[in-house]
Amino acid sequence: MFDHRLILLATPRQIGVLDWRPGQMHWLGEFAADTAGLAAFRQIVVKHAQLPVLLVVDTVDEDYRSEILPHVQGHARAELLTRKLKQVFRNARFTGAWRQVRETTGRRDDRYLLAALTDADWLTPWLSVLHRERVPLSGITPMALACQHLLPKLRAQEPHMLLACRLNNSLRLSYYHNGLLRFSRLIGSDTPTQLPGNAADEIAKTQLYLTGQRILPREARLHVLLLDPSGQLDSAQAPLNADPAFSTRLIDMPSLARALRIPDDFLAATPEVAPLAAIAGEAVQLNLAPTELLQHHTVFRWRRSLHLAAGIVAAIGLILTAGYWLHAQDLRDQALRIEAEAQQGDARHAAIVRSFPALATRPDQLGQTIALATQLNHAPLDINALFLPLGQALTAHPEVIVKTLALQETASGTADITLDARLADFDGNYRAALSRIDSFVARLAATPGVMAVERMTSPVDTAPTATLTGKTTGETSPEETRFTLSLQVRT
Repeated sequence: MFDHRLILLATPRQIGVLDWRPGQMHWLGEFAADTAGLAAFRQIVVKHAQLPVLLVVDTVDEDYRSEILPHVQGHARAELLTRKLKQVFRNARFTGAWRQVRETTGRRDDRYLLAALTDADWLTPWLSVLHRERVPLSGITPMALACQHLLPKLRAQEPHMLLACRLNNSLRLSYYHNGLLRFSRLIGSDTPTQLPGNAADEIAKTQLYLTGQRILPREARLHVLLLDPSGQLDSAQAPLNADPAFSTRLIDMPSLARALRIPDDFLAATPEVAPLAAIAGEAVQLNLAPTELLQHHTVFRWRRSLHLAAGIVAAIGLILTAGYWLHAQDLRDQALRIEAEAQQGDARHAAIVRSFPALATRPDQLGQTIALATQLNHAPLDINALFLPLGQALTAHPEVIVKTLALQETASGTADITLDARLADFDGNYRAALSRIDSFVARLAATPGVMAVERMTSPVDTAPTATLTGKTTGETSPEETRFTLSLQVRT
């Protein structure tokens, strides 16, 4: 879907349109360079305006230069190529540079192929139609570069290759060094190349030109591929093979169709689709289009990238959603399985309980019985042993009068005794009263069997945060010396 595009073959007389996608292509027709042809071409463009377009130009008004330039990158390379193209091709609008290889010796400079359309006024009406319809033009490339992609498909691996291709009554001679374009020329239909031996002469002249320009080494043997659907180049094979400077190979249409995977009848009816099909799925290495003509294609690529990113995000979301849904279903199945197992366990437990013999009493009554038995089996408290330390202390302090006494047994083998007492007589001297109480508390703490003594209340609150209270009349009462102690006694 993303490789679907239109490929245009433009000549000064007409333009052809190929609708291409991987494994499928349709020839949409040829349109003459007149008003009717432009209108028909516009209809085709409007119908396929959403597809990117590659324009292949086949004209005699082209120029190629091979240059060796310093190896630079980034913005410096762009400025270098811009200055070089203006210097070589002056004011030509359609120019381009292709960095082919890097030298392996010396400064290791870059070898570039510079190309330009020296006269492209005839191309303006077609480009105007594309621009008005906002068609994403991906590039403008020469026919010789499209023919270059035929070489690997034809398994032509010779280092010095000359492709003689006859299409639309014109003969194009293109020289390739190690599979890369170095030079190309088109001989128009007004030249009598159909005469016997004329094509061989043109090939020989081209070989002499390449040698004179030092593009082709003098000792190199030039391998010539003859490609002509009409069969008019067959007569050139014999004289070329007779010359030791050439080796010739004739490409017939069935072989070309098999190499390009195109039906024989389709290729025979429209032989000009051969170079278009060869370059269709390839990147444009030599783009002659100026920047302003590529703006719609830049927008198209951004839009397609966003759609692709959105599609990827949506696919990831669907995958995650499906994964979570499957996990939820798995958890649900596990819950149902556990619930079923629990129900089966409850059913088995109920069946086992039903098989038990009948009980004389209820289980809760049995529990109460066991608790009562445990309590009865517990040894009773030795009251005398508990109160003996307290009695000894009270004997030693007869001024302490016991008001109340509470006993509580604990589970840790001890007993808590709460003692509420007062002093027998009180003359208003609280200091002396507190001293007598402290002496009693110290005696209790030192008595064997008493683990801890804590003063709960006292006649005078000595805490720092306590509020000062009292009487100023001088009247006193023994109840004012009341205090409470908490004893922990070992049982």
